[in-house]
Amino acid sequence: MNFVKKTAVLCLTSIIILSCSKDSKNSKIIAKEKLITTHSWYYLTNTGFEETDAPENSPLVIKKPWTESVRISGIGQTASIDSSPEEGSPKAFALVNHLGVIQFTQEKAGLFSDAYLFKDVTTDGIVFMNGNPVFSLYKNNIFNETSSENKKKNISVLVQFDTKSQAFFPILTTESLRLSPTSQVSDFYWDGTSWYYCIKDAKDNKTEFSYLVWKPQSSLLLISPEDIRLDAEDKKDRNVKITLQNSSEKEFRKNKEQLEFSRAPERVKKLLSCLPDDFGFTIECKTASGPSPRYYKKNAQDTDSVMEGKVQLSDSWVAAIFKDGTMYFSGALYEKRILNNSKPVALRLPRLPEGFCYTDFGISGTTLYAAWEENSFYETGRAGFLSVDLGKVLYNE
Repeated sequence: MNFVKKTAVLCLTSIIILSCSKDSKNSKIIAKEKLITTHSWYYLTNTGFEETDAPENSPLVIKKPWTESVRISGIGQTASIDSSPEEGSPKAFALVNHLGVIQFTQEKAGLFSDAYLFKDVTTDGIVFMNGNPVFSLYKNNIFNETSSENKKKNISVLVQFDTKSQAFFPILTTESLRLSPTSQVSDFYWDGTSWYYCIKDAKDNKTEFSYLVWKPQSSLLLISPEDIRLDAEDKKDRNVKITLQNSSEKEFRKNKEQLEFSRAPERVKKLLSCLPDDFGFTIECKTASGPSPRYYKKNAQDTDSVMEGKVQLSDSWVAAIFKDGTMYFSGALYEKRILNNSKPVALRLPRLPEGFCYTDFGISGTTLYAAWEENSFYETGRAGFLSVDLGKVLYNE
């Protein structure tokens, strides 16, 4: 879908720069072309990832429901404040179903895995605590062939990846949350202060949902199952670090509702100001080193014509990528000058084959990493990521 309207457009095969204006009659058009060969393709395997010359040339795989396929389920971004000079530029982290976490740096991508922890589970909901990725694990009781094992195992439902030790630390489990053998956490939301959990109890003849909210009083890594109490339990113990309280579906859904785009952060509204007024879209808006994302919509009544996108708000820049590969960027990359007087520029990522789409992204230093996958309704086939040298694309380095 072509929805760039008189903005700065950068393609990875050639660069065409146009001024940003909704008024086509009064727009100045500046065109400049330059051959760009600064991107690389990678596809996911059951043990990691490999390089390929194009997504369609990666090995065929059996399509599976999206919860059971090896795919990138989300990418999160750290902020500059969480990066010391020794560590270099801020990093991005990708959750990969059944596999682990990919750490993206300016120079390379590296997989960190735990065969026991990630086996047969879906990863979801990446957020950050003190610059470290925190995420959820669960098993889909409909599509996961090993979901019945939940009745026999203590499943980790909240895990932290410590970036310094490069190790995984389970924080909460089904046991510490006092869940029944048939229950698991199917979704969560962290607003920066409190954690909201949706509990799914899949019994033989029916499925029930309940909701919990809790607020940690100390570092998550200092919490053990003995530190957790239910709201109805004895509260006299001063060593209690988490008190689980009952919540409601209304309270949980309110955190994840799609708000009108007029309520989005000002930097995001300015970034997408070049889009046509009647263009319909929904975006998931994440903050670097932040809590769970917020969701916004504009002209989203007709779902068939609405374009989905992801937004990352970092210290010095804000960027958005839509499913077709159109990317908007404003600000300055890490330790670089501000581009285009902070006015948005748009990048056309390489066109994907029919049935493929871009799903998420992150930036480390001057390197963009964009997740892609092959979709067919609720199933996913091949999946991987694209790396792009934005230093050469945006700064002519």
